[in-house]
Amino acid sequence: MIAAAIQMTSGSDKNENYKKVVRFTEEAASKKAELLVLPEHWNWLGPSAEKQKTAESLDGPSLKVISDLAKKYRCHFVAGSIGEKNEDKPPYNTAVIVHADGSLGKAYRKIHLFDTEVAGGHKESATVSAGNEVVVERIKSPSPLEPVLSEVEGGEGCLSAGSVAEGEGFNIGLSICYDIRFPELYRKMGKAGATLFAFPSNFTAITGVAHWEILVRARAIENQCFIVAADQTGMTGAGWEAHGHSMIVDPWGEILASLGKGEGVITAELDFSKLDTVRKQMPSIC
Repeated sequence: MIAAAIQMTSGSDKNENYKKVVRFTEEAASKKAELLVLPEHWNWLGPSAEKQKTAESLDGPSLKVISDLAKKYRCHFVAGSIGEKNEDKPPYNTAVIVHADGSLGKAYRKIHLFDTEVAGGHKESATVSAGNEVVVERIKSPSPLEPVLSEVEGGEGCLSAGSVAEGEGFNIGLSICYDIRFPELYRKMGKAGATLFAFPSNFTAITGVAHWEILVRARAIENQCFIVAADQTGMTGAGWEAHGHSMIVDPWGEILASLGKGEGVITAELDFSKLDTVRKQMPSIC
């Protein structure tokens, strides 16, 4: 399967962000990508005080754009994240799976909010509500190969890829940005059957230089999973610089594709038989 990460600089004009996604989707489709991952806040990135009024429901215009693109190009999306309406409460920061037929799959609401003293200080919880559910979903793929995991009874024992069997699909786990610093979330997704992690992000340039590559590769190595990490880049509408350097990493921690600071698309072929081999040779997921 060919996966793609879209790296972009989002602003506060949703229509301009939509145009970028359309252009980058066309590029990814030309490279035969079957799964596209967008960055965190791909549809709108502006002042934190405006998050509530710019939030949408999951049947709103932003995911309609992605649904139409999915149907047009017959590809699956992890629609990075958008601000999702939450009644009269602060919105959720939500990533949504969009299937190749345009239907919406599961939604992941960011659990770990970015409340830190670094990079000028951030308090995401002041304007965003936290989620509390781990999300793993099956994605159907035109590929004839499917990773099969052995069952872990009672949460004990080690996971193994088993064998790569005839069939269609793989299991994808969702996380967003600051989540990458909490390895227990990824272990839960792995035990729920994930073999690929989608990681939309808006990593700061300051923390990114120090930690981005290390954390992404560590989560892949620890859980022996693929990771597609799609980041914002440059000076976004939020008023601070994002790190960029989107990457696609395999279960051995090898970087299959990466990007620097500019906007663009990276693609890589994900060979799930390698996941099978890694888990058989080094059964370390206990």
